[in-house]
Amino acid sequence: MLSTATPDALLALAQRLSDNGARGLLISGGSTPDGRVDLVGFEDAIRGIKDTTDLLVNAHIGLTPRPDIVRLVACGIDAFSVDIYGCSETIHDVLGLQAEPDDYLRVMDDLHRAGAPVVAPHICIGVHGGALVGESLALAALEARQPKLLVLISFTPTRGTSYETAHPPSREAVLGVISEARHLLPSTKILLGCMRDRGDRSWEPSAVDAGLDGIVLPAAATMQALRESGYDVVSKKTCCAFA
Repeated sequence: MLSTATPDALLALAQRLSDNGARGLLISGGSTPDGRVDLVGFEDAIRGIKDTTDLLVNAHIGLTPRPDIVRLVACGIDAFSVDIYGCSETIHDVLGLQAEPDDYLRVMDDLHRAGAPVVAPHICIGVHGGALVGESLALAALEARQPKLLVLISFTPTRGTSYETAHPPSREAVLGVISEARHLLPSTKILLGCMRDRGDRSWEPSAVDAGLDGIVLPAAATMQALRESGYDVVSKKTCCAFA
């Protein structure tokens, strides 16, 4: 990701991206100690992006409070990506935050109340060091809301973190969560997002069989296998939140 520490830097970057043919950008970043991706003060820059370019803007805002959510929706952000967790222990031990699953659901609900055009909940499969801990509870919470879109990603060991020697979730674990999501969310578009372990891509066609509607950056072999199986494969150059 590219650093834009000031509103002017964000607007200038967006203009360069637009001039070079980009179709959109994701605004994210590190979070505050209470779990916010602090975009307060960037509203005018985001309005400028929407006024002067055709870029689609997706924002990952963390545990942003309700008043700030209202302001961010009003400045023209096209989509919001919201992390959803089902287990307090994961939030405390993995994220290091004194928050609860309901706090993340509150962000999703506040975005809907504020009129956000697109709200894209994300569930990271195996985020607790590769183990399945609260995924079923997260899906159960979404079942009551029946979102239009759900993005599933998966834990990837990262060098320099306390989980660098952990293993990503097994293919069986990922396929199980996909199947459960499809069962609980029959009308939701379910996508496999870009943030996932890609050491083994052979199971991607099985993930579509299990209930996926799309895969971000699939292997070429996956697309070929799906075509041979009778699927109509459509390619889109867009962020998962706009699928």
